[in-house]
Amino acid sequence: MPRMILTKQPMFIKRKVTTFVAGVCALSLASTSLLGCNRSQGSFSILATGQAFTQTKSDVTNQVDILWVVDNSFSMDPLQQNLVQNFNTFINNFQTKGFDYKMAVITSDAFLANPAFRNQPEMAKFRSGGVGGDTGYTYITPSLPDPVATFVSIATQGQFGSGDERAFSSIMTSLNSPLNDGFRRPGAFFAIIILSDEDDFSDATRPEGSWHQQGGVPDHSYTNPNLETVDSYVSQLDTLTSSTASKRNYNVSAITVTDQTCRDQHGGQAPSSIIGTRYMDMVTKTGGVLGSICDASYANSLEMIQKQIIELSTQFPLTREPNPSTIMIIVDGKVVPQDSINGWTYDAASNTITFHGTAVPTSGAAINIQFDPAQLL
Repeated sequence: MPRMILTKQPMFIKRKVTTFVAGVCALSLASTSLLGCNRSQGSFSILATGQAFTQTKSDVTNQVDILWVVDNSFSMDPLQQNLVQNFNTFINNFQTKGFDYKMAVITSDAFLANPAFRNQPEMAKFRSGGVGGDTGYTYITPSLPDPVATFVSIATQGQFGSGDERAFSSIMTSLNSPLNDGFRRPGAFFAIIILSDEDDFSDATRPEGSWHQQGGVPDHSYTNPNLETVDSYVSQLDTLTSSTASKRNYNVSAITVTDQTCRDQHGGQAPSSIIGTRYMDMVTKTGGVLGSICDASYANSLEMIQKQIIELSTQFPLTREPNPSTIMIIVDGKVVPQDSINGWTYDAASNTITFHGTAVPTSGAAINIQFDPAQLL
C-alpha cells in the first residue's frame, strides 16, 4: 500500500469532504459540527483554537481578600491560640506562590456597632491589635515586615467580648462600614473564615444579652421567629460580590463545633458551646470548608481552607466551549496533566479550568490553554 503523505493546504467552505483513513481522523465539513481529534494520539485537527493566559494583574488576577471572624466570647482563648499557632500552615502557599493577599480580622460582636445596639461604629472597624497591643496595621499583606507575627497579634482577641454571638450580622456590619472602605478589591476572590464555638444567632430586633430581660427571647434560640435566615445572608454576600448561585466569587468556611461528640469534649471549658448548625449550612451553600474546633491542631482544617481558596481564585474562564478531550494546558513550557489532585479539571457548567495542588501556577506564570471548539462559529 502506498504511503500517505498529509500536507497543509488552505481550507475553504466549499472544500469537498475529505477522509483520512490512515488512522488519523475523519472530518466532514458538509456537517455543521466538528469532529474533534484526540491530540494525545498524535492526531490532526482542522480547527485548533488556543487561549493564552499570563497570570498577572493586567489579565488573570491572583488577588485574594480574606476576612477572619474571631469569636471573642468566654472560653475562646485556647481556640484562638490553636489558630495562631497553626497559621503558618494557612499562609505558606499564598507566600510561596506569590499571591497578592489582603487579610482583615473582626470579632463576632462587631454587630454591636449598629445604632440599634451599642451604636459604637469603631466596633465594626477591622482590628489592628489584640490582647498584646496594637500593631498599627489594619490589613495583613505580603508587604508587611512580618505578616505572620502581625496576624498572630491581631487574631488573638481574647475572651472578654459579648457572649451573644452574631457572626453573620457582624460580617455584614463590618463590610458595610465606611471605616473599612478599600478592603474589597474588584475581581479579587473573597473568602470569609469563621472561628467560633457557638452558632450564629443574628437578629436585628433582639437586644444584646436579651436572656437577662424578663420575657425576652433567649439569645441562643433556633425557634426565635425573628432569627435571620442563612439564605438572607447568602443573598447579601451574592449582591456584595456580584455573584450568582452558579458562579460565586466568594466562599465562607468555618472552624466550629461540628457534632455532639465535639460539643461534649469542649463542654468542660464551655458548657454553653453549641453545634454550628447555621455555620455548616452557610459553608455548604457557598462551597466553603468545614473544620472542627476539636481537632488536636487546626493545621489540617487550615490547609484545606487555603487549598480551596487558592484553587477557586485561580479558575480560568474559557471564552468558547471546548471539546473536553482536546484540552491541553501548558504552564511555563510544561504540560500539566488532567488530574483532580495535582493537575487541572474542566467544569462544563461554568466553562472554567481549575488548577489543583502542586499544579496551581505561581504568580507571573505563562499559562497556555489550547483546545478544539465544540462547534464551528
